[in-house]
Amino acid sequence: MEIRRFFALPEDIAGDKIYISGEEFSHMKVLRQKVGYRVVVCTGDGKDYEGTVSEIKADQAVIKIDDVKDNENDPAFDITLFQALPKGDKMSLIVQKCTELGARKIIPFLSEFTEETKLNLERMQRVAKEACKQCGRSLICEVGELCSFSDVPDMLKDYDCVIMPYENATTGNIGEVKGLDKARRIAVIIGSEGGFSEKEVNLAKNSGAEIVSLGKRILRCETAGLVTIALIAYEKGELGR
Repeated sequence: MEIRRFFALPEDIAGDKIYISGEEFSHMKVLRQKVGYRVVVCTGDGKDYEGTVSEIKADQAVIKIDDVKDNENDPAFDITLFQALPKGDKMSLIVQKCTELGARKIIPFLSEFTEETKLNLERMQRVAKEACKQCGRSLICEVGELCSFSDVPDMLKDYDCVIMPYENATTGNIGEVKGLDKARRIAVIIGSEGGFSEKEVNLAKNSGAEIVSLGKRILRCETAGLVTIALIAYEKGELGR
């Protein structure tokens, strides 16, 4: 039987028990979890609390903690994806797959060539949480509030490395980014279907972003972030090495 993963808050731990309530309890009921079932609960501290469902009440489930282990699937470094808001439902795919590949935070933004559409932030956060469960992470990827590209440069100051793929870049690749091997906090900036204006590229460059090429083929906006994060994970020794 598949052992399911659930999330709780640190204050939900009391002694050798964890109490699951709210949306996660509703999810447990949908999955038909019963007394005696084995589960893993994460509370945001990088640990996997392995336990057994000991009681199911009207509004919560009680988990008896049997073992606590360090989670082995969380990335050893933090990647924040700054993603220009795409059309339609592409953002769901971006959030899901980039979370699976290790993004710690995703911040959507509006740039010069984006068309403003509605962003259901609550839904995106649910997508991120489910992706974390699927790939066995203990830390939920956070989806930030929609902002403007002009707000992004001020957010880049705390990162060790900032990478911006650009379709018109003719030199430079991710493997050549200076300091990537030792970087702990990495920012990735991805454009929309219309890409970036030259003004935006220069703004990012002046804010410390390294402009790189992803190869001779122009990738869709929903592909570029996945490829970039996957290449970073490979260079950092977390994918295929």
